[in-house]
Amino acid sequence: MVLAVSRNAYGSERRLFSKTLTDVEEGIYIEPWSISSDELGIGEKWCINKRRLHGGLSDGVEIITVNNGELSFVVVPTRGMGIWKGEYKGTFLGWKSPVKELVNPQYVNLEARGGLGWLDGFNEWIVRCGLGNFGGPGFDVIKDNTGKEKTVMLTLHGKIANIPASVVRVKIGLDPPFELGVEGVVYERAMFGPNLRLTTSVTTTPSSNSLRISDTVENLSGVTDEMQILYHCNYSDPFLEEGTRLIAPIRRVAPCNLTAAEGIGGFDIFGPPQSEFVEQVYFMELLADSKGLTKAMLVGKDETKAVSVSFSIKELPCFTLWKNTAALDDGYVTGLEPGTSFPNPKPFERQWNRVVKLRSGEKYHSEVVLSAHLGKEEVQKVYSEIEKIRGKTEPVVHKEPVRDFSQV
Repeated sequence: MVLAVSRNAYGSERRLFSKTLTDVEEGIYIEPWSISSDELGIGEKWCINKRRLHGGLSDGVEIITVNNGELSFVVVPTRGMGIWKGEYKGTFLGWKSPVKELVNPQYVNLEARGGLGWLDGFNEWIVRCGLGNFGGPGFDVIKDNTGKEKTVMLTLHGKIANIPASVVRVKIGLDPPFELGVEGVVYERAMFGPNLRLTTSVTTTPSSNSLRISDTVENLSGVTDEMQILYHCNYSDPFLEEGTRLIAPIRRVAPCNLTAAEGIGGFDIFGPPQSEFVEQVYFMELLADSKGLTKAMLVGKDETKAVSVSFSIKELPCFTLWKNTAALDDGYVTGLEPGTSFPNPKPFERQWNRVVKLRSGEKYHSEVVLSAHLGKEEVQKVYSEIEKIRGKTEPVVHKEPVRDFSQV
């Protein structure tokens, strides 16, 4: 057992169990590995285990499964510390992508299909998009190593989801509430290019219905650079079905293009699986409480099950709804996506000052909390929280794309 003592922002000490499973610089690699409540004698019925997958496109992929006794989820260090899938009280969390297995990044060519290669490995419940860029593929102008301007391709949703973590640790609080966490460090860097470090922790507590993703992005370069991050949180059945609704404290919403405009009348209502459905995307500004916190919920037709995502609009001011109610075999799914900007091409977002600039050594912090809610009483609690944020504000619904949200 490795014990550590840390201090929080108020100076209070907390005791931790800490285990480094990977540290490339230090030459540390441990696999397989596991720990549980029985071994540490704290909390009840939780366990954490790490293993390596073998065979097919998953060969070499490392996964860490965290089970808090009620909620379980699979962190994937090999794929940028994304979260593959989860389960709460036996109910599936995530979606059923046509990409069935976890794909080792070595088999993903981001520039394939005109910059759409990212989709060859896309099947996670929660996947980060960024850090240098996210959104649709396109082109940008940079300065190369000679100082000359050069046009380069920006691929769909950036690189971070296909970069293995260089450091992975498990940390467990030895005092109540016995926080269970997986930490990782992922670098997005190149010679004569960006040098960004993502330090992330994915935490939960025994028997909780929630997990928290806490990220810090630091610019390690000697010059100012740009950063974008978006959390692509994806759901299918049983939380997505005909009659499912999005409940959110919307200040303003607009379709991203003319295809989405056709469905603006029911942008917050979902239909059944539909063959040849063309995705619809809606951009939103959300209201928040006095601390800047907001919440969006996906609730089933009978209001007995729901999922929610909570975040700060100070950190993640833009919210995107991705509707892809295609046939089941083609990926019946919706995405709840808080981000630093909307998933437009980066030059457009830069034009509207939605691309974060980090000075040398500067850090940017963001958090999202993902929760599952079962039973009408639990769902109603979340609905009431959102209604309290909404107050008496009626959302502004634009029937067509608007120039400050979309490239129209």
